[in-house]
Amino acid sequence: MEAAGNISFTDPKGTVTAQGEAKVVLGPEALEVRPRGGGTRSLPLRDIVAVTSVNYLLDILYFDGSRLRISGLGRGHDDVLRELHASRNAMIMSDLLMGEKLRKQGVRGELKPAFRGAEGPCEVRLYDTALILLPLRASLMRIRYSDVVGIEAANHALKMELESGERLSMVMLGRELDPLWKGISDAMSELEANVQGVIKDLYPAATGEQVTAASRLLKEGRAARRQDLEDVSPDLFKALEARLRAQGMGAEYDHLVSRGEKDLLRIGIKRSLVPTQEEDYMWFMIPILGRDGNAVAMEATSGPGGGRATYFFRVTSRSGYEILDKDEQREAADRGMDTLTNGLRDINFRRQPIYLADDKLQAPQYSKYRYSIALMPSLRDLRYLFIGRVAHTSPEEWTAKVNELLAFNSKAKGDERWTSTQELPEEGD
Repeated sequence: MEAAGNISFTDPKGTVTAQGEAKVVLGPEALEVRPRGGGTRSLPLRDIVAVTSVNYLLDILYFDGSRLRISGLGRGHDDVLRELHASRNAMIMSDLLMGEKLRKQGVRGELKPAFRGAEGPCEVRLYDTALILLPLRASLMRIRYSDVVGIEAANHALKMELESGERLSMVMLGRELDPLWKGISDAMSELEANVQGVIKDLYPAATGEQVTAASRLLKEGRAARRQDLEDVSPDLFKALEARLRAQGMGAEYDHLVSRGEKDLLRIGIKRSLVPTQEEDYMWFMIPILGRDGNAVAMEATSGPGGGRATYFFRVTSRSGYEILDKDEQREAADRGMDTLTNGLRDINFRRQPIYLADDKLQAPQYSKYRYSIALMPSLRDLRYLFIGRVAHTSPEEWTAKVNELLAFNSKAKGDERWTSTQELPEEGD
């Protein structure tokens, strides 16, 4: 769409570099500004970090700190604001690593009261593991079904309570109120049934009470603590270990458990988002502490061929780790694994956005990851804590490389990553 108004463009230092009358042209991937005096600028939507509107002034902030302010749009202001958010949200949908099948097309309603700063007209879409909120005047939000602890349709409103304590309420849904409530409830039930089915398959002798308790611990994508699983049933934990070995991670699992804090081990189950992949992901993480530690090893696979690399993350900053005693290291590791789990679930266990170096992110094919990193704090946490990855080659070479990585990590002082001399395969999404 096109609109005419007045623009002011400032560089990252706050210096005005262009201003005056201009035509604004919004395309699917860029906002084009055409000043009357010449000097057209094409500003990618992926470079926008925030859009605000106050008193009919559009303020668009870019990742590099530059700003575009647009005023004098008249009646076109609301149209530009609406379409800018719509185009940007459409890009976020593909860039923020959804990769999930659409279960229910957009349902229109209103957020009331405000939720995470957004209020008013909003569209809802249901996907495999999460629902997406598309506010008319704000960036989209992703709500995982496994984070919903309560949902009801009452008094002409759909209400949800999240584990975080947040409450979400949508009104003006009309005839879609009950179908939307049912769609979300069905999706939640299917995920729970899927986890319970895996548990029953792993441990047929499990009682109904044990299956229910274990499914709470192993909710979609989460990693359950070893002690919590053994409290449900020691045999269930042994069955999970057996499944890890059956999926090709036995040697790596045994070695990492021998090096790490075995009582802090976590194991998880994640539904595969690859249409041709029927089996669910099995994954585990374990902290390696002590003087030469400050690492969490993470291994995941989705089939009998096993994972392609073992990933290592710092427990905490290297300077901060040095002053921790043993108990503090364990507490930090437990918190750190919560952080890692949250990040991995947010990116649906994609690998490239974790390990790609900053210089590689400048390549056009990885522009979607630059956008995702800027918008997702949990992904920034993963990248900040990432030490390196060790490819699955021969058992002897894998073990040697693990030792090399851990030795590097114990001596490093800053945030630098470990770089292997071996050529690592580029793992896709």
